[in-house]
Amino acid sequence: MICNGIDVSKWQGAVDWSAVKNAGIRHAMLRAGYGTAGTDPQFKRNVAGCQLHGVHWGAYWYSYATTPAAARQEAARCLQLLAGLTPELPVAYDIEYEPGILALDNAGRTALVKAFLGAVEEAGYYGILYASTDFIRNRLNWRELACYDVWAAQYGSACSCPLPYGIWQYSSKNALGVPGFGSSLDCNRFYKDYPALIRAAGKNGFAAQSAPASETRAQRLTVGPVSSEDAWTLLGACRDLGLTEAGLYRSAWADETHTTQTLTIGPVSSGDAWALMRTCQGLGLTEAGLYRSEYV
Repeated sequence: MICNGIDVSKWQGAVDWSAVKNAGIRHAMLRAGYGTAGTDPQFKRNVAGCQLHGVHWGAYWYSYATTPAAARQEAARCLQLLAGLTPELPVAYDIEYEPGILALDNAGRTALVKAFLGAVEEAGYYGILYASTDFIRNRLNWRELACYDVWAAQYGSACSCPLPYGIWQYSSKNALGVPGFGSSLDCNRFYKDYPALIRAAGKNGFAAQSAPASETRAQRLTVGPVSSEDAWTLLGACRDLGLTEAGLYRSAWADETHTTQTLTIGPVSSGDAWALMRTCQGLGLTEAGLYRSEYV
């Protein structure tokens, strides 16, 4: 299930979290701080407001680091502010177009991401990279970062981030219409059940569960018509997930000339469905309306 969310900092002032909750928002990413020592003056208030009103929250740290050592210092400061708290959403490294960062090459910027998120994950938190799709594609060696979750920023009707992403920041103009923000508020779509994932894994200060919570609903996916090349890519993805061996992948020719195929996959778990949706998104199939899902 896709969930709506927002992200805020001191620039949004004193957020009315009751109004946010009443607008149907259940997820929020909060700026904890910036640089090696900066603390967002609204962070503690925002945490308290989210907790009071039942809004799942995570944190992000705006970076000015130009060396891996400085990025690790930023991570240490972020972790210091999170001590004793249990965010149910990820902890994000926010890397943007600061002059010092732009002066580095792609390898240097990639090293910053690895240093910050490595420190966060070593401390037992669920780390995630926040950056624009342009920054990821053109200013990072993004293939080296495939081990990390991604929060991609790209405003519009589609996201073309080259890495699989769990969060998409798609608007900065309050597309969700949350009262009190006018036409200026970052809005996001969350594609993963982060509270369940983080709790089950014992991340972010939660005790690890003895077994992941069982999923109560499965999904059946229909993909196509697709080319044989795309069908082959999806077959490989299904093999990796163990779905072909379980007999959960089926293919049928979609035309008389046997050039396109329609795939039926499932029933599969929400996690497997999410992974396959990301594969389809990378192939341009979701944007073309060729990926369909239903609960069974």
